[in-house]
Amino acid sequence: MQALIITYWGYATIVFWIVILAPSLVMMIRKRISRCVPDTDIPAEWPLISVIVPAKDEAETIEVTLNSLLASDYPRLEIIAVNDRSTDETGPIMERVAKEAAKNEQTSMQVVHIKELPSDWMGKSHAMHQAAQRANGELLLFTDGDIIFTPHAISSAARIFLHQQLDHLCLLPQLARGGLIEMAFITFFGFLLTGGTFLWLVPTRWTFAYIGIGAFNLVRTSVYQAIGGFETIKLDVLDDIKLGKLIKHHHYRQDFYLGIQELKVRWQPSAWGVITGVEKNSFASFHYSLLRVILVTLIFILFFQAPFIIPFLFPISQSIGFLITVVLLHLCYAAIAILFSSGLRVTPLLFFASLALAFAIWRSAWITIKNGGVRWRDTIYPLDVLKKNLY
Repeated sequence: MQALIITYWGYATIVFWIVILAPSLVMMIRKRISRCVPDTDIPAEWPLISVIVPAKDEAETIEVTLNSLLASDYPRLEIIAVNDRSTDETGPIMERVAKEAAKNEQTSMQVVHIKELPSDWMGKSHAMHQAAQRANGELLLFTDGDIIFTPHAISSAARIFLHQQLDHLCLLPQLARGGLIEMAFITFFGFLLTGGTFLWLVPTRWTFAYIGIGAFNLVRTSVYQAIGGFETIKLDVLDDIKLGKLIKHHHYRQDFYLGIQELKVRWQPSAWGVITGVEKNSFASFHYSLLRVILVTLIFILFFQAPFIIPFLFPISQSIGFLITVVLLHLCYAAIAILFSSGLRVTPLLFFASLALAFAIWRSAWITIKNGGVRWRDTIYPLDVLKKNLY
């Protein structure tokens, strides 16, 4: 009886991961924006796009980001840079870049300075809300202050957006290379994104499958206004993801593409930075519920960790399903590493990276509960308030 349970459990893990990973992975390989743009037409008239760039204490990266936007070949661009209560040189840098941008007739740029944060808003959501109210574009592009755009990034995305008559388009960026362990951790987040968000169902009408990417959320202004914008999710920590959820739940057309040749970001500066960088979001993604974290941890143990352990405890005749699963997981991890330019060198670190992620999630839960809320960018948001304002 025990032998049968182990055998069927092993084969169940194969089926589980094929269903979870295969459709989304195939979709990601097919939907590289550089591969799909040639099938679209160049529009007769380009819509005005307002690019909204919120930044708080990002003096190290903001100038590169803004200059990459100013170098865009998109013919009608409006850049709105938001200095959100920065204590470093972010604001002066924005003003200097805006002054230089005034010489460019193709692109306009304005700077918004925010000095105070209302008590009923998250900082970044408030910054993007303020900028959106000033925007003149038919389309709004929400991005971050550490993203590097290639000159054709926005025009390529716009062609896809207009060709498919979308309401919301996300691009997944390339993750700039860091240390080996750092890239292994980041690749595993890509692994979870591939399997955990049902990417292949995002373009369908199924409302449970949605996506939002902070690096590149392109949305129609009329749609943004119709759903209430960031004011609807003003105290939700997962602002970028919840914007995607909000749009999808209102039955607007949504899609994603892989923009690894168009966008680049160094997500975190070190392996430990990856762990601390998800401190704000990890527990929030479980709706601040310990029960949900426990349930997902059990699934993680049964279907991910078990395949690495069971073959050492039982004969190969019983554990063959687990061995096949381990090979399958490494192949998928390697494919994602190639897609996101991490390199095959991270492949042997799959199991170690998975443990690091589990630690990061539980660390996020522990810190959030211990502190009675989320501390982010020198602002504390009480846990009871965050729970009441989940979308």
